[in-house]
Amino acid sequence: KIVVIDAGHGGKDPGASGGSAQEKDLTLAAARSLKKRLERDGRYRVVLTRSTDNFVPLGSRVQIARRSNADLFISLHADAGLDPETRGATVYTLSDQGSDRAARKLISNDWFIKASLPGRDKAVNRILLDLTQRATKNQSSSFAETLVDNSGSQTVLLRRSHRDAGFVVLLAPDVPPVLLE
Repeated sequence: KIVVIDAGHGGKDPGASGGSAQEKDLTLAAARSLKKRLERDGRYRVVLTRSTDNFVPLGSRVQIARRSNADLFISLHADAGLDPETRGATVYTLSDQGSDRAARKLISNDWFIKASLPGRDKAVNRILLDLTQRATKNQSSSFAETLVDNSGSQTVLLRRSHRDAGFVVLLAPDVPPVLLE
């Protein structure tokens, strides 16, 4: 299985700051650690979207997953808030609005996804895209639920720990993505 791990932010984009830490550094360290752990027994091949403190555009992160024929895409983030008492993890999967956004961009053929849809007209391609997205969203949601169930004993989870959003890194129609915050 191929897993792409995306260390959120990087380079000129530091992300959130908390104490003396920046999100881009925390996510890179977490991505490297997770890669090492997943590759330990040889069951997974892991690709990082970035292995140094460099900036990778959001669309390129998804393209890395698609070019790698990834079975799963995990984007790692670390939030910072005003209330130091608020702690916990959240897992995001693609919202319906995000699916619609990806479909519009794909069908209009002006975005980075440009999947190889075999249909010759837009109506057929839209049906094929809907089927692909539905399967991908189901896989993402299933993994998110497994992640939440297995993380709850190891880390604090926010209420409503599985949420949906339209983040760009969740838009690939054919690679199941999750964003772990």
